[in-house]
Amino acid sequence: MEKIDLISYEENLNKFLRLNTFPVAIKFLKNLAEIPERTKRPLKDLKNQFTTCQAIGMARKYGWVIALGKEDSSCVLGAMALGLEKKLDHYNEGNLCINLYTENLNAGRISEESVPRLNEDEYVGIIVGPLNRTSFIPDCIVVYGNSAQIMRLGQAWLWKRGGTMSSEFRGRIDCADIAIAPFIYGKPQMIVPCTGDRIFGQVQDHEIAFSFPFDLSNEIMEGLEGTHKAGGARYPVTNWMNYTGHFPSSYENYREMIKEENEEKI
Repeated sequence: MEKIDLISYEENLNKFLRLNTFPVAIKFLKNLAEIPERTKRPLKDLKNQFTTCQAIGMARKYGWVIALGKEDSSCVLGAMALGLEKKLDHYNEGNLCINLYTENLNAGRISEESVPRLNEDEYVGIIVGPLNRTSFIPDCIVVYGNSAQIMRLGQAWLWKRGGTMSSEFRGRIDCADIAIAPFIYGKPQMIVPCTGDRIFGQVQDHEIAFSFPFDLSNEIMEGLEGTHKAGGARYPVTNWMNYTGHFPSSYENYREMIKEENEEKI
């Protein structure tokens, strides 16, 4: 794909979306030697282990570049999705879902089977950072915003393609939908953040997310520009203001009183 200036790309996203937090670049690491200098490692540099969504939250709110390896990961489910931890039969059977998100093992098994995953031991970690401080080529980009901002990204995706956009929801392990699903399926995801993202990533109630493969960056931007110029779709959404308002009957009665008084004077 055509080389993209990530700083300019973030500036253009903000021109069209007026985001409150940084768009985040995501890359899966084949080797820890790929980690750029001055990247923070949670365990070594911050004396804590993080969830994947927590690292993304710090990248988009603090502007930090953060790399998570197996030793940095506090969430075993997120680490399994990244292929950093083993999937035991106990997990596959649905035992980590039952009485939390499903009422029985069979439903739990189906839920676990639905989670997008990287192959075990194929990658050694993940790195996330704001686009304007990213020195690596991302695998995916994720944007958090309100429903109108994320709607604009969905419209951008459909600008050339038409139709509808499909996304999956399970209410848990949203790091897999944010980081992994666009990477392995090659298409964007519109994501309602999960419970863990709200607890650890501190996502606010008004926020949802839109994640897309980096290879689609130009198409997404062309869609934002096209829908903005051609259709007038924009953020903030332009309100229609050329109308006559209606008021309480007491106001209208008073207007009639004024009218009658003026007529008496003529």
